[in-house]
Amino acid sequence: MRCVTFPFALFVWIVFTKLCGAWTPLQNAFNDRPATASESVHEALVKAAIIPDILDDFQPSVYVTLSYASRHKTVDLGNKIKPKKVTFPPVFNIDASAMAPTRTLRSNTTYTLVLSDPDATSRAEPVMAQMCHWIVTNLTLPFQSPNSDRALDWLSSFFYTEEPEDISVQEIMPYLPPTPPPETGYHRYVFILLAPATEKDIQGELTKPKDRPHWGYGKVGAGVREWADENNLVAVGANFFYSKDKKQ
Repeated sequence: MRCVTFPFALFVWIVFTKLCGAWTPLQNAFNDRPATASESVHEALVKAAIIPDILDDFQPSVYVTLSYASRHKTVDLGNKIKPKKVTFPPVFNIDASAMAPTRTLRSNTTYTLVLSDPDATSRAEPVMAQMCHWIVTNLTLPFQSPNSDRALDWLSSFFYTEEPEDISVQEIMPYLPPTPPPETGYHRYVFILLAPATEKDIQGELTKPKDRPHWGYGKVGAGVREWADENNLVAVGANFFYSKDKKQ
């Protein structure tokens, strides 16, 4: 019986061509996806018209993850969450490790997280927009609020402690649960992370909005942009969800 020897060079060539053929679509898929998490967040903000409705164009440098712990609903760049699931403030994490930072991140930088509704009372007729729902400040990187079945528990530990000298996080505007009115469609509820305008700036004492509607500026559409300018802050991160009343 003759033994037929399979040429090793031919074997290598066949394997190589098969691998190349398999790699091509994978390589194309990799090249087609957003290069960074920053670009992915930016694309979502533009698609939802958060840029430019609420914010001037910017490239996110800090990733903001939020979850409404009592119902375990995560805020995920435009997902839909029912009003009854956002009764208490979310737990959240701010981190730059998943980003390609577009600015120098300093360990002593103080950040501010806000929540705004640009669709009050409705997106078609935003006569009360923007509505200020929350402002919390004195956050540093990385920051992670403790896990809790009720996020209100950890917030209370910061804001209502009997030892003021231990307070680090500060709530400028108490959390107002999103409650879109009936028959007004979906509202965009936008969390924006703000930082001093330049890397060398130190955040001063922030002003409290005079009112929730229009953030106290008395002009339809006024809100985060104006308040950030007033306090020398710029957007460095954002996340958002949609919500509507069950009666439509």
